[in-house]
Amino acid sequence: MANNLEILILAAGKGTRMNSDTPKVLQPLLGIPMIEHVVAKSLSLKPKKITMLIHKGLKFLEKKYPKINFIIQEPQLGTGHAVQIFTKKNNTKKNNVLVLYGDNPLIDEQDLKKVVLHLKNNHICLLGFEQKNNSSYGVIVEKNNQVESIVEYKDATEEQKKIEICNSGIMGLSSKVLSYIFDIKNNNKKKEFYLTDIVKISKKYNHLTKLIVAKNSNSALGVNDMKELSVAEKILQDSLRDKALKHGVHMKSPETVFLSKDTKFGKNVTIDPYVVIGAKVVIGNQVHIQSFSHIENAVIKNKVSIGPYARIRPGTILNDNSKVGNFVEIKNSKIDKFSKVNHLSYVGDADVGERVNIGAGTITCNYDGVKKSKTKIKKNSFIGSNTSLVAPVTIGKNSIIGAGSVITKNVNDNKLALTRAEQKEIRLSKKIKKK
Repeated sequence: MANNLEILILAAGKGTRMNSDTPKVLQPLLGIPMIEHVVAKSLSLKPKKITMLIHKGLKFLEKKYPKINFIIQEPQLGTGHAVQIFTKKNNTKKNNVLVLYGDNPLIDEQDLKKVVLHLKNNHICLLGFEQKNNSSYGVIVEKNNQVESIVEYKDATEEQKKIEICNSGIMGLSSKVLSYIFDIKNNNKKKEFYLTDIVKISKKYNHLTKLIVAKNSNSALGVNDMKELSVAEKILQDSLRDKALKHGVHMKSPETVFLSKDTKFGKNVTIDPYVVIGAKVVIGNQVHIQSFSHIENAVIKNKVSIGPYARIRPGTILNDNSKVGNFVEIKNSKIDKFSKVNHLSYVGDADVGERVNIGAGTITCNYDGVKKSKTKIKKNSFIGSNTSLVAPVTIGKNSIIGAGSVITKNVNDNKLALTRAEQKEIRLSKKIKKK
């Protein structure tokens, strides 16, 4: 977007209010770490450079994001201190800097573009948001269309508390303003350096500060605890549901369906209540997913029926007109056209051909405690109920496996295979008395 733009992501906070062993910026949101949402928005602006300030416990992120520059902030002495550390380690004399936060995952790309755009004619550009009945956020005080100051809510006068434009913390700083970043002092109760103080400092030099109001207050939402994380998840899920509905997906009870950011839908898809779709799922045309089904990292082709109570695990491909019924689990398997796994079965590491019927209670025994092995069931075969197929094993085409069998050897084409014990009747010596 601008070849003189640098982005600084502040992510060194410990996130103690999360009460979790997982660092705050790594908490999952739409199935991916919260910080990835911020990184994606940053990359979309195509800056000259991205720098992330982290604490020592996040040092492993350097390998995950090789194109991002990392700086350790130890100790953490506030947002102003973070920018001071960044300025010390970077030549910012010619570059503008956009300051973002690792716990602001809902930031809107268009809002950020406006902030960067207005830096051309201003020294500081703040992103604010509208908040009626505010009781905690710092407020932005304006005069003559220029920002006078940012006042913390607890320090605001009664008149200032009526201001409905609040501070998101996100701001763009010109290279001129950054030259005064070390004028920020820690003369406060917490002994921290507050980046918001740069607004007052810049006024001394007649710098211009511009306010951009976010088009949606949700985009400025910060995530500091599990409750706020759940609010962010709901906002993003609602957005994904709306997008799917507009695409033509029929959801009978949208609020009970959970999607992933990368879910892809074909046409005429119906999703019943209480369905979870995880990452990397592609769904074709005329697919029906029934209630209480869970799908992740799978390809669902056309005219497929799934569920209810089905679990489709990673590596699964369900081809056209196949059916997976209730209480069925499929993992790393291909179910070919017109084949059915109707109920109470587990199919793992298997290749199931066309027009195969797998009876209730069938299990592919794919793991021997050391390694996984493959089961192959060729087309037009019929697997009787309560069958165990001990992999590696191949069932030939047009074959039938009798109910209750344990198959340990390959079965040739056009054969009936049984391992059922002979049924016997033994005469009772006396009648059994019921108690």
